[in-house]
Amino acid sequence: MSAESYKGIEFVRISNLPDDQKHQITRTIDHSKIIKILRGKELLSDCVQVNDYALWIRDSFMKEVVNIQSN
Repeated sequence: MSAESYKGIEFVRISNLPDDQKHQITRTIDHSKIIKILRGKELLSDCVQVNDYALWIRDSFMKEVVNIQSN
């Protein structure tokens, strides 16, 4: 994960994630967690705050572990 920071907001850009995470997060995360940040004249429209990303990773990982153990 390559986190960025702007005006005290720490965030991850979905477009910078590995392809598998990029596809999974856009399908599974609560879309209200995807935020837009105006950095100078550039609008970053695919940002997720680091805390929300960490929770998403934890929840996604736990679901995978549970699914593997259930099989």
